[in-house]
Amino acid sequence: MHTLTRSASLTDYEHVARSAGLDPFRMLRMAKLSPKVLDDPNLMISADSVGWLLEESARLSGQEAFGLLLAEKRSLANLGMLALAIREEPTLRSAMQSSIRYVQPHNAGVRLWLDDADEMVLLHVGVDMRGDGLSRQAIEMSTGIVLRTFRILTRDTFRPVGVTFTHERPASLVVHRRVLGTAIDFLQECNAIVCRGRDLDLPIPAADPALHREVKRSLDMQLANVRDEPAQRARQIARMLLPSGLCSVDQVAQHLGMHRRTLNRHLAAEGESVTTIINAVRAELAEEYLANSKHKLYEVAELLGFSSAGDFSRWFRGQFGKTPSDRAAQYRESRATARPILHK
Repeated sequence: MHTLTRSASLTDYEHVARSAGLDPFRMLRMAKLSPKVLDDPNLMISADSVGWLLEESARLSGQEAFGLLLAEKRSLANLGMLALAIREEPTLRSAMQSSIRYVQPHNAGVRLWLDDADEMVLLHVGVDMRGDGLSRQAIEMSTGIVLRTFRILTRDTFRPVGVTFTHERPASLVVHRRVLGTAIDFLQECNAIVCRGRDLDLPIPAADPALHREVKRSLDMQLANVRDEPAQRARQIARMLLPSGLCSVDQVAQHLGMHRRTLNRHLAAEGESVTTIINAVRAELAEEYLANSKHKLYEVAELLGFSSAGDFSRWFRGQFGKTPSDRAAQYRESRATARPILHK
């Protein structure tokens, strides 16, 4: 089954595509999407198709910030019922928590989670897409939309410390700086909006407690009809815990509020276990970190929870049939031979 998103995720696509020199309807045909997605924001469409469309639009136009251009003009109305839920929360923190809870019916391809680290808080932004190389534009668009949403809610008083991305820096940062309006770091360990904890106590001026109760009741009924996916939630927790070296079956179960046997029983229905999920997430992160020339081998080993580079190398060879050094060299070679995309 495809992960689904509301067609509202392509709001303003026609305008941005034409401005970048593309035929939007030809691009939609290539992505196997109906032109109707540009007229009806409530159609449920494949998140994988949207990811492919964004990446191919960026590639063909040479506009590396294509996803951010789509995020630039978004309004709360584009979020449908999700906008009502977060607009009626009393503070920015509770709005973020509602976004995390209720994002699935709006866009099951986007994952959000909070990570408190002393005085700083990271709002992580992730995407679930099947194809390789489909995430960069979707990550940037989602980050731009989330940041813009919280600025609108606080009447532009919200000022994050910065934004981090795991992918490489584009040739130009003109659009990134204009849309995100904060410090931006690339080749980092996560995709996240970095905030001061105290800033999350900012009130949302338009909040209405009575309306808030009614909206949450409606959305909770929607969530009850959405198939619970413990595997997806376990993946999120594993991604968060691995760099700490504390990722274990018990720790993942604890973060999900379940006993390990209960969690594994739920996962078994999907042909999974906590162990297989941790291993799969570790493999995905290993590829990401090795593609990032900034990281040394021992640093990658630490980020993946291994006690030594040797342990990591043995595990990696067992997973991929080659050494981490060989894989990192392949990434360097592919970057060196790839034809650069010209920025318009």
